[in-house]
Amino acid sequence: MPDTFYRIKEKYTKVNVNDHYTIMTSERDSVVLQSPLAIQLLEKISGEKITKDFIVANYEHYSSNLSDVIITLHQLESEGYITQSKPYFTPEQTAYWEESGYDTNTLSTIFKNKSIAVRALGSVDTMMFNDACRNVGIEFSETPTLIVVLTTDYLHPDLESVNQEMLDHQIPWLLLKLNGTTPYIGPLILPDNADSACWACLQHRLALHDQESKLYQALAKTNHTIARPVINHPLAQQWGISVALSELVSWMYHDHNDQLFNHLIAINTKTRKQSTHRVVKRPQCRACGTKEVLSQHPSPIDLKKEDILSDHLGGYRTVPPEVTLEKYMHHVSDITGVVPYLRAYHPVEDAPIYNFGSGKNMALQSSSLFWLNLHLRSANGGKGKTEIQAKTGALCEAIERYSLMYQGEAYKVQAAFKDLDVKIHPNQCMLYSNAQYQDRERINNESTKFYSLIPIAFDTDEVMDWTPVYSLTHKEFKFLPSCYCYAQYPAKDEKRLYAYPDSNGCAAGNTIEEAILQGFLELVERDAAAIWWYNRIQYPEVALETAGNEYVNKMMRYYKDINRSLYVLDITTDLEIPVFVAISHSIKEDEKDKVLYAFGAHVDANIALERAIIELNQLLPVVINDKKDYLTTDKVFIDWLNNATLKDNTYLIPLDKEKKNMQADYAKLCPATVYDSLQFCIEKAKKQGLETLALDLTQPDIGLSVAKVIVPGLRHFWRRTAPGRLYDVPVKMGKFKEPLTEEELNPLSIFI
Repeated sequence: MPDTFYRIKEKYTKVNVNDHYTIMTSERDSVVLQSPLAIQLLEKISGEKITKDFIVANYEHYSSNLSDVIITLHQLESEGYITQSKPYFTPEQTAYWEESGYDTNTLSTIFKNKSIAVRALGSVDTMMFNDACRNVGIEFSETPTLIVVLTTDYLHPDLESVNQEMLDHQIPWLLLKLNGTTPYIGPLILPDNADSACWACLQHRLALHDQESKLYQALAKTNHTIARPVINHPLAQQWGISVALSELVSWMYHDHNDQLFNHLIAINTKTRKQSTHRVVKRPQCRACGTKEVLSQHPSPIDLKKEDILSDHLGGYRTVPPEVTLEKYMHHVSDITGVVPYLRAYHPVEDAPIYNFGSGKNMALQSSSLFWLNLHLRSANGGKGKTEIQAKTGALCEAIERYSLMYQGEAYKVQAAFKDLDVKIHPNQCMLYSNAQYQDRERINNESTKFYSLIPIAFDTDEVMDWTPVYSLTHKEFKFLPSCYCYAQYPAKDEKRLYAYPDSNGCAAGNTIEEAILQGFLELVERDAAAIWWYNRIQYPEVALETAGNEYVNKMMRYYKDINRSLYVLDITTDLEIPVFVAISHSIKEDEKDKVLYAFGAHVDANIALERAIIELNQLLPVVINDKKDYLTTDKVFIDWLNNATLKDNTYLIPLDKEKKNMQADYAKLCPATVYDSLQFCIEKAKKQGLETLALDLTQPDIGLSVAKVIVPGLRHFWRRTAPGRLYDVPVKMGKFKEPLTEEELNPLSIFI
């Protein structure tokens, strides 16, 4: 065996100060050595090739005590100043690896025992990458430890077969895109690891953000993504290669790499920033998912009791918003997430208002120009008493909308309405009138809003997909058309649908019970809003000062300071679940009214009151912002702000009678728990002849509970003018002696 000589590690330079001090300097720090024996030994080692055996045999030249020499050599070696290993790399490279925390002897062994192979998809030149690998020391092999796939597009059609091959043969692989202004590195895909996402998991998320390709595929009738310009430059390639190889070496050395495994690294060469994006393993993935989660008949929804927070921030919740945000924050990414971003929505300086946006409403993506044009500005958002509550709300709403989308796999049956035993006609839920169906073509041609479109009349003889929804009232499943239950349900012609995407009653929660409660309250809120608005009923005002709520008091002061009114009407219906509408208008003498309104509902009247005001705050930036102009391009909204007055819309004005007292007029309806509140709501609906149904939309790749609650007969606040509660409740509550006709309803539809 050849001799191994001591040498000073390349990461250090020995600097002699004098006979008493020697400094060992590295790139980042320096250490002063004062031991005469250590200084003497370092001087000898740096001056000539010398072995440990030689030093031990001639120890008297350094010390009278052999053990002192051996101990000092051991200390110098263990502290990383000297080594006996033979250099595998150049001195400069050795210094780099050592400074980066690698043992170069171990690393050299890794490079001898582990290898890679490189494949290219698309117009990729692998020469620069291959040369970089060789310069680093990475070996190539026909039986590699890992395969690196370079592609021009992470949605390249050939990646599907590559992914399947790797899954079938359990081959680790790394995906790279080095072209463009934003190179991608990763994810590292480990098919033999049960927790590893695959390319199909990533592809599903990437496609969510590629609306242009979705439209192109529908118009061109192809599976290929839309062609984009080829952008490439050595600067971007070299940066991407450097990051990729640094992470690859780390994985080879440590046998794991949390930066690469189930993560995608994006390098924005324009901003010179690097970001990491989580790639979520999808249990329902068509390639690597478990079949148990695909197309199973849903289980009955068994409502369970759980504890809630004592402060009820924003409603009854089982955990604080901070916990929810932290748990699901990894879904925020404009590349791999279902929540593109979380950022403050046009904050106004010094305003005690918190609004956050979370990107486009994915449930309203489309494959037709007709439908797409109506959704371009549809977005998700959240609001709250605090920044964290607003941010969490925005996160949850984006997840809610994603979960509402038809994901390609769900239990369903094919049948015609007439052949099903337990079914619900979709118009019992949508409530379009015969007149609306008959005037459909004109209405749709004039529509600038997706929510004003009228679907085609339902054909009870057509065989279609039906989804089971669970009746919480009768404890059984009933069937509704799948196209009503999900957004983006496959259709031959998006201009001719039996139902358009509708998130009414769709809500997210930390538990399924939370989600169902929030969804039910939304239905109650909108039912009350429709009855108030379309019948133009005057309701009593709430005396806000009687709430004894510091947040409400703060908002009263703030609205006064910005020269706007703030008052709240009680528009509660026969369901007796508190529903409020908060209204604000400009009180400047020389200014238009610029009326804003927003709703809130809850079994706890105090929470309902807060919700209405918080919802109003979400709209306030439209008229109060740093741009000194309306923060909307919606022509209907702008026309309302410019022309609507309280004088011409008396239902916006409180009924001239004694105000409602928050302490005296609102009794506690039920115990302050999610479970008890939900049971109360179901029973209240039942007493009015209404059935409560729920569809569990919780997605396995997300985890946050999402439910779509359906109560046939409750009215949407969009214009749905079929007979029913819209006409009957005002008479029942003594507001009118007889119901209005359809023609007598408010001609202006709710648009906020």
